[in-house]
Amino acid sequence: MPDFSTGRTIREDYFGRGADNASFFSIPIGVPGGTGPNEGRFGTLGRDTFRGPGFHQFHIALIKNTSFGRRGRGEWGIVQFRAEFFNILNIVNFGLPSNTVLGSGFGMISRTAGSSRQIQFSLKVAF
Repeated sequence: MPDFSTGRTIREDYFGRGADNASFFSIPIGVPGGTGPNEGRFGTLGRDTFRGPGFHQFHIALIKNTSFGRRGRGEWGIVQFRAEFFNILNIVNFGLPSNTVLGSGFGMISRTAGSSRQIQFSLKVAF
C-alpha cells in the first residue's frame, strides 16, 4: 500500500466499480476539518500513478484502384478511390478526471476525448 502521507483511508468504490474496473483510479477520502496530520510531507506514491479511463478507437481505410486507357499507346492511367473511416464503431471515450484537488468537481469526468465517427472519401487520377 503506498504512503499517501496524509493518513487517509482509501475506498476502491469511490470512483468506478472498484477492483473490477482497473481503468479508474482510487483516491483518498478527505479528512474532516482540513488536511491530514502530515501536511507538507512527501509520500512514497510514484509518478503517473493516477490514471484515467482507457482510450479505444478503430480506423479503417478501403482503397480501390481502377486502370484505364490503352497499354500499347502509352495512354495508361489509374483512378484511385479511397474511403477512410475514423472511429468507425463510434466508441465514446471519456476524458481525464478533474485534477483540481480543492475544487468541488475533483475526480469527476465532465468531457469526452477524441472525436465521433468521421468518414472521408477521395478520388485520385494518375496518368
